[in-house]
Amino acid sequence: MARYRSVLGFVLAAITVFVVGCGGANISQPNTYTPDKLAEIQIYSPRVTELRNRFPELEDYIQKKDWVNIRSFIHGPMGELRARLGRVAVRLLPQDAEQAKVLADNLATHLERLDSAAESYDQIQSGKEYRLALDDFDAFLSLVPETSNS
Repeated sequence: MARYRSVLGFVLAAITVFVVGCGGANISQPNTYTPDKLAEIQIYSPRVTELRNRFPELEDYIQKKDWVNIRSFIHGPMGELRARLGRVAVRLLPQDAEQAKVLADNLATHLERLDSAAESYDQIQSGKEYRLALDDFDAFLSLVPETSNS
């Protein structure tokens, strides 16, 4: 009787593994945005666009060598940029989300370097980092779908 129990336990375990392994088909990620997904993106993307619209203020500070305002602007209005970009990036299609996360990280890195350049009063490096940050910001925004309310 004990032999049958161990064999029965093994058979039931094998059946369970087979059923779980073969259960449910893989659901592929959609290649287009659903109306719900667009609505989610519409909630967060205007906040990112608002920061992009303020970005030229930073260029003006760099041209004027206004080091205090450069650093204040990076830590003030741009302080929420990484979080806002992240909120948008996770809502993008999978093929765009990964690239958006890389661009968001690059943008944050350029702002950190810009902050360091401003701390050492380096206008040339500040200008370079500003342009690189601007390029990454625009590339990020190009991944965000246009919505009907934009």
